[in-house]
Amino acid sequence: MRGLGWARTLRGRVLGVVAVAVLANLAALAFEVEQFRRIGGAVETVNEAWLPLARLTARMEAQVERGGDDDARMEDLLDDARAAVLRGEVLAHTAEELAGLRAAEAQLEDVAAAHGAGGDDTGRLLDEVRQLGALAEARVAALSQNAANAQQRAVRVSLILAALGVPLGAVLLWLTGTALRPVRTLTQQVRRLEAGERPGPVDTGGDDEVGALARAFDAMARAVDERDQQVRAASAQLRQVLDSLNVAVALVEGGRVRVANPAATALWALSEGLPLPDALRALGEGRQERVVVERTEDVFVAPFGDSGRILVGEDVTDRLRDRERLVRSERLALVGQLLAQVTHEVRNPLNAMSLHAELLADELRGAEQAALVATVVDEIRRLEAVTERYLDLARRRAPELVAEDPVAMVRSVVALEEERLRRLSVTVEVDAPPCGEVEFDGNVLRRALLNLLRNAAEAGAHRVVVQVRRGGGQVEFVVRDDGPGMEPATAGRVFEPFYSTKARGTGLGLAVTRQGIEDLGGQILVESAVGEGTTFRIRVPDPGGAPRPA
Repeated sequence: MRGLGWARTLRGRVLGVVAVAVLANLAALAFEVEQFRRIGGAVETVNEAWLPLARLTARMEAQVERGGDDDARMEDLLDDARAAVLRGEVLAHTAEELAGLRAAEAQLEDVAAAHGAGGDDTGRLLDEVRQLGALAEARVAALSQNAANAQQRAVRVSLILAALGVPLGAVLLWLTGTALRPVRTLTQQVRRLEAGERPGPVDTGGDDEVGALARAFDAMARAVDERDQQVRAASAQLRQVLDSLNVAVALVEGGRVRVANPAATALWALSEGLPLPDALRALGEGRQERVVVERTEDVFVAPFGDSGRILVGEDVTDRLRDRERLVRSERLALVGQLLAQVTHEVRNPLNAMSLHAELLADELRGAEQAALVATVVDEIRRLEAVTERYLDLARRRAPELVAEDPVAMVRSVVALEEERLRRLSVTVEVDAPPCGEVEFDGNVLRRALLNLLRNAAEAGAHRVVVQVRRGGGQVEFVVRDDGPGMEPATAGRVFEPFYSTKARGTGLGLAVTRQGIEDLGGQILVESAVGEGTTFRIRVPDPGGAPRPA
């Protein structure tokens, strides 16, 4: 069975059929060549020996029948006949031809012997000549018949070869078609695989080379499919990781966004497949800060591939604000500690001075002296108020959250300051619909609202509107006055410690107010323009409210 292993392969079968066809053609060609060689040899022998011998025999017969006594002529004819027989013996290809020529040579000797006997035995000479002629004619006829038979055999072999060629060609075509059918299917599946589609199985049902190739292709297709599944799973996992990041990540190739996670869409309004905005395209490589309206972005740009770029960005506005708040808190804490020490040293002498000034006022009877002592007492009390502010800045107590109605709290603050504001010709309106109780530090907010109301009155405002809004996970207090307003440079510094536009101001009121609001996790903002009044917005978290939309 091992010797027939070649028959199991397509190459072996095709080569076997081709070898059989070639061998058959070679055998037929050899046979035909042999037959034509024999025909050619016979024709050459006939042309060079037997036909000349037949013609010479006819001349001898005519010579004898005329009864001529020209011995020289007869001798010439005999010599020519002998030469023809010798040429035939040289050209003879078969033993049969050689035997015939030798028989003719013996007959020529008999003719020569009869001729040598003289004219007494003419009948014998004529018989010998005629026998030689009959031998020549018989050999010509026999050689002609042999040539015809050889030609017929060659024709039969050609017909047999042609008859064999048809089934051999059919077998070869069948083998070729059988081989090409799976190759065509295999080609189609390769094109599907090249196009990114999932190819189907290629079943040839054989163990030949095409079958092995088909099985190898199926194994390769399964490996490619498994690899694609792994790549898709890894891509999906990577995409899930990108989508879960709060940092904006975008891949740009050819000026178009190829990949953008939701954070990038929210931060830069990017869409996959669309061109990158010009503002982002103009960014250079490396890390940089980008200010957009009221937002500050930290953007890192890195090259990707030949012409791509990766953009990683984050909104660091809150981070910078927190950092600024931390620095400010640390600075205020340091200042507060210093002021607490100074205040501690100053308050005791001030208390003693205030007590003695009051005792001195009781002893004095003159109005002028009493007025002077009253002025001293007022200034001492003002210094005590200043030191109290310093102590507020230094205390930094933890927030105390208590459930309270913010609208009622605002109304109570307005009611507390109503008389004082009325004397300054300031009216206060509260525009606040009921919003329920909220957990916040009321003491901090009360001090903040009192400070804002007093600042508005001292700035020259005549009408103040206080609004309360609850929603989006926060409570907002808006204090809007119709005062003279502030320059942008002034509005930008109102929360700085020790900065004040009032002649006798300490510059600590709004600084302490902002510090308290920020300790609650909120913020205070100012909006002002010259001639258009000033608006302060206080926003504090609402633990029981819905979160603010992003």
